[in-house]
Amino acid sequence: MNKVTSKAKSTVISIVKVPQTIGRTILSVPEKILKKSKEEKKVEPRQKFADKLAFICGEIIEEQKGRQIVRESQLECMREITNHLKMYLVEHPSATYEEWIAAVHPDNAEYSDGRIDHRFYVEDSDHRILWNKFMKELEFFDSIIEVKSVDPSYNRT
Repeated sequence: MNKVTSKAKSTVISIVKVPQTIGRTILSVPEKILKKSKEEKKVEPRQKFADKLAFICGEIIEEQKGRQIVRESQLECMREITNHLKMYLVEHPSATYEEWIAAVHPDNAEYSDGRIDHRFYVEDSDHRILWNKFMKELEFFDSIIEVKSVDPSYNRT
């Protein structure tokens, strides 16, 4: 279990670093604008340009703060989902993926044909990836959920 949790944490940390790298790249844009301005031989008055640059920097910083809040929220959600899966597997050791999804997100398992929401089978599904990591760690290889295309069902019970 600790191996899976450690692997999940390292994956999340590497995902979190991507927006930070993008943020540093975006923050270098004002320098490039300043160089371009020098080349244009002061087309705009210096103060007007400085005001525009300050505004752009402020907007970028606010955008980065918002993205940080989103990342923290996503991390907290993944912690909650991971904890739920751990507890669910302790209480229901022979549970299926679909049963777990119905327990953690009942609103995504209310279809009249008994299926869960088709998005839980896509390649980037955090739930499917987390489930598979746990199944590999527990050596329940027959419980691994492969990526599959499932037609959406809109018939709720």
